[in-house]
Amino acid sequence: MEGNVNWIPLGILGLIVVIWATKFLTAIRLKQKLKKAWDGAPFFRKKDTEESLIDSLTYPAKGRTIDSQVDDQTWHDLALDAVFDQLNYTQSSLGAEALYQKMRLLEFQPQDQLHDLEAFFEEHPDLRLKVQVIFNQLGKKNHNMARSIVANPGKHYAGLPLYLALACLPIVCLFAIPFEPVGAITLLVISVVFNIVFSSLRNWSNKIRLDNVSYLVRIFASAERLSHLALPQQEELKQAVKPFKKTRILASVLQSPTGTSEMEIVLLYLNVLFLLPQIAQVYIYNQVKAHQKEAQKLLDLLGEMEVAISLLRHKRDLEVVCQPVFTETGGIEGETLYHPLLSNPIANDVHFQKNMVISGDNASGKSTYLKTVAINAILAQGLGFAYGEKLALPYGHVLTAMDVSDDIEVGDSYFITESKAILRMIQHLKKPGFHYFFIDELFKGTNTIERIGSGLGIVRWLAAQNCLYMISSHDIELVAASGEVNDNYHFDSRYVDGKIVFDYQIKPGSAVTKNAVNTLESLHYPEEITQTAKDLIDQYEETGHWSLKEIKKE
Repeated sequence: MEGNVNWIPLGILGLIVVIWATKFLTAIRLKQKLKKAWDGAPFFRKKDTEESLIDSLTYPAKGRTIDSQVDDQTWHDLALDAVFDQLNYTQSSLGAEALYQKMRLLEFQPQDQLHDLEAFFEEHPDLRLKVQVIFNQLGKKNHNMARSIVANPGKHYAGLPLYLALACLPIVCLFAIPFEPVGAITLLVISVVFNIVFSSLRNWSNKIRLDNVSYLVRIFASAERLSHLALPQQEELKQAVKPFKKTRILASVLQSPTGTSEMEIVLLYLNVLFLLPQIAQVYIYNQVKAHQKEAQKLLDLLGEMEVAISLLRHKRDLEVVCQPVFTETGGIEGETLYHPLLSNPIANDVHFQKNMVISGDNASGKSTYLKTVAINAILAQGLGFAYGEKLALPYGHVLTAMDVSDDIEVGDSYFITESKAILRMIQHLKKPGFHYFFIDELFKGTNTIERIGSGLGIVRWLAAQNCLYMISSHDIELVAASGEVNDNYHFDSRYVDGKIVFDYQIKPGSAVTKNAVNTLESLHYPEEITQTAKDLIDQYEETGHWSLKEIKKE
């Protein structure tokens, strides 16, 4: 019987060799794919859900001072979710969360560490690739709760010695078989059955906590691997990871729903047999509670590292990008700023030193200009770069009121929703710091007379506050009257051979062209409609009133 059982320990060792060999070959293939992806080859990256990213805002980096938060209205108005997707080359959820936080939780201070990391990884492509491999193996996991656990580790958990004893018992029995076959095999069967039942029951009753801790284990293991690389933060990593070095052993076999290993099923059985999730949970929670500062430091260091790599990769695809200069006073000055989401953007300079009201034809570029300036103001402060040749600005809160609509669920009309969006700007002025406001089509949800009156009331009041506003409007009267408290700019168009031609360039002064009727003509509206419109407009410009009776019907 001894001859039949002596192979069991060797079989276990063989299985371990196969697992590690498979992981080694997988890492080589991954490295090759990431290297090609850096040069533009397609590479599938699982996306984090927006809900999961929003959850991460609850637990920002411990050392960060949050001076301003980009609110939901502004995020939606500027389509910053699409900008985030364009910037996001992160391989892990930890990195994606860090990038998302930097875009929404702004610090009014330079991003020097981020710039230094970008420069380092640009100069050391081999190290950058090794770091990417580690983050890819860390992987994605929505609602991973890593930041939550570190922020609130809870009470001290007992039971670790018991779990370790139960986990070691099957291994001891295996090596005891050659010396006491019957007793060792009997005890082996009992211990295996007990561990499987016990682990399954614990997994079932404590599934959420076990699931959550798996990603944090992988983060600590990734940090330990990174601490062996010659990175700028190597010493900080080594010091912070000391209390969690043993987690690498747990992470190498800990089953995770985000894993893509070919040995996943085998690892799942090993988890159950050796109570690895239970051991990991108790160990991690206790270590985090005892070393919370170091755990938070690791999350911050790793997040910043992957954000730097992601931005470096994004900038490779850009012809024009700049590092902003932050000033103490004044407004926004920019050269050739452009919108990042347009495939063929038209660049414009920005002289936003005084309040601005921008008029112009339909579809001439007013809204895009507002969004361009607002997006670059946010990215400059959050990520330390802008889409353009030059950008200088003081730090400040950025709020927009652009893409508003009826709120059917609450019963609010368009005008009510729009008014609430602008009211939040007014209320936000109570917070310390400078403010930048961007409003597209001021009060377009109400009648002309009240729109102009209310609009002038708003611009006059805002002109006396600690802010700069940039407002677009079609109202000729509002534009003319507001010139006393702000600068006027415009976009225009030309009507050529039945088509409307735009140059999308901002110009000083009020708009001198109109294209609404020309648009109707280009869409082949009945001539009677367009001619009546022209006659009525001429009549109004001459007399100051509207009257269909005075228009002769052809």
